[in-house]
Amino acid sequence: MNRCIELFATLALASLLGTATAQAPATSAPAKPTTPHNIGSAKLIIGAVKQNQAFYEKMFGMQEVAHYQSETYDEPIMGFDGGARIALFSPKAAPALKKSQFPVALIYTPEFDAVVKRIEAAKHPILRLPAAQSGAFKIAIARDPSGNAIEIFSREGKGYEVGGSKLIVDDRQKAEDFFVRILGAKPGERYQTAAYDEVIMNVGEGAFLALFQPKNEEPLPKSPSPVVAIYTSEFDAVLKRVTEAGLGYREVKSTQLKARIIVAKDPAGNGIEIISRAE
Repeated sequence: MNRCIELFATLALASLLGTATAQAPATSAPAKPTTPHNIGSAKLIIGAVKQNQAFYEKMFGMQEVAHYQSETYDEPIMGFDGGARIALFSPKAAPALKKSQFPVALIYTPEFDAVVKRIEAAKHPILRLPAAQSGAFKIAIARDPSGNAIEIFSREGKGYEVGGSKLIVDDRQKAEDFFVRILGAKPGERYQTAAYDEVIMNVGEGAFLALFQPKNEEPLPKSPSPVVAIYTSEFDAVLKRVTEAGLGYREVKSTQLKARIIVAKDPAGNGIEIISRAE
């Protein structure tokens, strides 16, 4: 159970950093942020689309707010009433890769006990941290049908919300320097133990970006597909800094989304989708 204790520090911090978002119909776009950059969605690499989509619909009450498809992928975008989204990205030809044991997204809920019971009843893997480890917080870690670990955090008085995206990295400092340089992200709270090294990055208004370096898990192969989507109103400047960083990127053409898009690589090899946002 030591790993649960380690994860708790991250979860507790995320609760403190969580912010409310403007309420709007779930089928509408999130309110326009006031900061140059913001996390649009935590992107989870999945297998069967219908099975995974049903998990987020039935377990959390998420709705499909958009759906992107091409010859190479299928991607429903799941969300609550405003705020960041969870993008379920299913590559049509890429082989499945081993998932990290550590969470890659966090969801806040005002109905923690009901959510946990639903997941347990549906026989999905879930671990609820006992009070001796979680203190005053209610925390659980579930896995979706594709094996992505999701942090579930009780937060009373506010609605459901995607709180943040977490990237698994092999060198926290290099990853931190990358996001500071490319997006002007501001490092927040830090946690360092013998088991992990983590920093919470403020990319802009809304959801946070956590950079998590495990010390008891060997680096796993990275998907060529992006694992987080970041919107920016300073696309040209960001692209210039990405080019100067020399870690590589590729342009993405979308007939469904009228925006300029690139997928860059952070120092750990995580795909970072950067999308232009109109002023």
